[in-house]
Amino acid sequence: LLKQRRSAGTKGIELLHDNARPHIHSDVINYLTEEGINIMPHPPHSSDLAPCDYWLNDYIKRNLTDQPNEKSLARAVSTLMKKIPKEAFKIKLLTNC
Repeated sequence: LLKQRRSAGTKGIELLHDNARPHIHSDVINYLTEEGINIMPHPPHSSDLAPCDYWLNDYIKRNLTDQPNEKSLARAVSTLMKKIPKEAFKIKLLTNC
């Protein structure tokens, strides 16, 4: 993913997945760590939660203006996402789950 997304400005990957046994197996955790993929914490017993369900989609809808085409839309969403401080995103994720 990092190689494929580098042209889009991806500097790193953060993965949010549920706490299913295959996902938290030491081999999987070690592999992801070696690949430089950060695993975001996920609330226990909440396998169906997604941060977008709680605030991100609403945030984008409230702050996004009309866009003339798909490329412009992608740029506008990317700009909005970059304006959200990482710590604020993590706090929203953890407090809304």
